[in-house]
Amino acid sequence: MLTPIEVVKAFSAAIPEDDGKVAIRRYFTPQTVWVNEGVAKTTGIEEAIAFLERPNRSKSIAAVHFDMLAIAADGNRVLTERLDRFVRADGSEIAAFKVMGIFEVEGNHIVAWRDYFDVNAGKKIAQDNR
Repeated sequence: MLTPIEVVKAFSAAIPEDDGKVAIRRYFTPQTVWVNEGVAKTTGIEEAIAFLERPNRSKSIAAVHFDMLAIAADGNRVLTERLDRFVRADGSEIAAFKVMGIFEVEGNHIVAWRDYFDVNAGKKIAQDNR
């Protein structure tokens, strides 16, 4: 069995695959709660994927990459400081911003994920519809 930090690192590494859907299907449970503070809250795999596929999402986003700046665990809770980079299909960057997150891990699954960031930074992404 993986440690909570290993689960979060593996999840983060899988985020660029198929717009995050691979990571969500692999590491979420039907009860996982994902909160993007000030933006959205989902419960379960299907709601999380529906959020990723929402119609108003910038069509130019080809992938999101999590650059881990710091990571620490307190039992089954993993705290992260990340630079989330949103990129186009050609690899050019749309935007990047710092995010503080907390993941709660049970076994090899994430049962809760909360991210805190400047929601105004997301406007850069929403405006990019190339």
